[in-house]
Amino acid sequence: MSSVKKQIRHVDVLIVGGGPVGLVTAFQLAKFGHARSIAIIEKHPKSAQDQYGRAITLYPRSSELLDGLGLADELAQDCFACRKTVSYDPNGVEVQGRGWSFMENMKDTQWDFALVLRQKYQEDIFRRRLKELGVSLEAPVELTDVKVDESVSQGGYKITATTKDGVTGVEETIICRYLIGADGGRSFVRRALNIPFDGSTSEDKWVRIDGAIETDMPKSRVYGAIESPTHGNVLWAALDHGATRIGFAFTAERQKAYAVFNEEAAVAEAIASVKPFSLKFKQVDWWTIYSVGQRIARNFLTKDCVFLAGDACHTHSSGAAQGMNTGLHDACNLGWKLSLVLDGLAPHSLLETYESERLPNVQKLINYDKDISRLMTMQLPISWKGDPNADPNEILGVVMAEASTFTSGLSIAFDINNINVKGSFGSNATSAPVSPGQRGPDVQLTKPGTNEATRLHRETPNNAKFHIVVFAGEPEHTSESLSVLTETLGTSNVFSKASLPISWLTIAAKSGPSAFELLGVMPFGKVFYDEKQTAHLRYGVNVKEGAVVVLRPDGWVGTATKLGVSSVEELECYFHKILQII
Repeated sequence: MSSVKKQIRHVDVLIVGGGPVGLVTAFQLAKFGHARSIAIIEKHPKSAQDQYGRAITLYPRSSELLDGLGLADELAQDCFACRKTVSYDPNGVEVQGRGWSFMENMKDTQWDFALVLRQKYQEDIFRRRLKELGVSLEAPVELTDVKVDESVSQGGYKITATTKDGVTGVEETIICRYLIGADGGRSFVRRALNIPFDGSTSEDKWVRIDGAIETDMPKSRVYGAIESPTHGNVLWAALDHGATRIGFAFTAERQKAYAVFNEEAAVAEAIASVKPFSLKFKQVDWWTIYSVGQRIARNFLTKDCVFLAGDACHTHSSGAAQGMNTGLHDACNLGWKLSLVLDGLAPHSLLETYESERLPNVQKLINYDKDISRLMTMQLPISWKGDPNADPNEILGVVMAEASTFTSGLSIAFDINNINVKGSFGSNATSAPVSPGQRGPDVQLTKPGTNEATRLHRETPNNAKFHIVVFAGEPEHTSESLSVLTETLGTSNVFSKASLPISWLTIAAKSGPSAFELLGVMPFGKVFYDEKQTAHLRYGVNVKEGAVVVLRPDGWVGTATKLGVSSVEELECYFHKILQII
């Protein structure tokens, strides 16, 4: 089209892909102050994409991460909050401890349920909240070329991306410092940068179908499994807005019955899959058939400036309902790091921890998913060394139970590195010690004066700042240490800098009419009371000694020190490795 004029613009960050991962990444950057210097594009017109279907389930840690960004409450308003599960054997008899039963024991969190909300509704919320910050999803706009000029210095505008508007045909050149490929399993970004996508796709096919149904299944508004002799371990998931999802294995033998597999066939197979229960679709919202496989990109960061996130760097079955969860973990790991680098508050090396923290956890998921997906199709894992005649349904229950805290996201942890540093404090929590690289548990607190209940996560939101939490213990025992901390902070050349992305808060193991009088010193940031001492107990802090815990912006523990003379020195050393402190 000769009349189409090529346009040029500069942005700091170009995000490719308008699904949940791209939208949440863009939302973070906009929320952290970069709304005017980012762009997000999506090649599909969103009105033309699947109105329903795709991902449905958020596990507790994903909900916590979104809660830290102020997004989870709206999702909860629309969701089906699933706390109950059921499994039925081939005869329709309920069996205990199988399938999704682990969901009933997702504890140690306010978000102790599976938040079931179809991707369509999640994206609607994310797009609207992003637009409120001044950033609109540009769609349909396709990335057609990307080049990286490695002669440009690190952090410079070294990426040249070419895009094409799907409606007007207008081509645009976007010159940017960083590019994030969140453009799905067939990622153009990944292929354009020649990043290997290691793994395989099996011959197994699965079907998923959503809609409004009628059934005689006794417990139907749950997350359930039906152990079908013909369709594997059948997924039955109660969805938002009264809908239901049925998912099942579609074997090569059953495929022979259909010259063409269409909606009518999907409905017929769904009805067969849930026998001995009856099933009638009053309305079909969406259905799909797909091949099962596991793949992982060899790099999540390439050429110092191009990131992959979500399905662009890892794909797996929907067997454990992990796809969107894993992608959101990617987004929330990357967002705050990139923001601090863009603001000049952290060195570029901070971005390298994105791959080193996320890739091992994704690999762990893929290894687990290989077993899950085989078991759901009534095959024992390739690595199985037990009874060759074992019931895959029983083994599936065991595997899913063993992986439950990883699946829920609550035990996802990172290795020791520059931002996860072992300090002088060691948690004495007997059940689950809290240490650097692990999630900082949410705990109940009360506010001074009103005694209003609150939670630690609510008071330490993800605003791209580190939160230094002073566990003050019982002040009659820790007053000397609190005084020393006050004195050393007062002479610190580091913590006197107002520009540092750091906030403080104090948790006392007692309450009183005056926080100042209770502590004997000015509180460090906001103060909260832990009168029942459950917060100190969960973090493994002796109330007679206290401790200082650093929470990263994303809520994982960065380091922890003893409360006392060495606290400030340790904290200064920690932040010198992470932040640009002049």
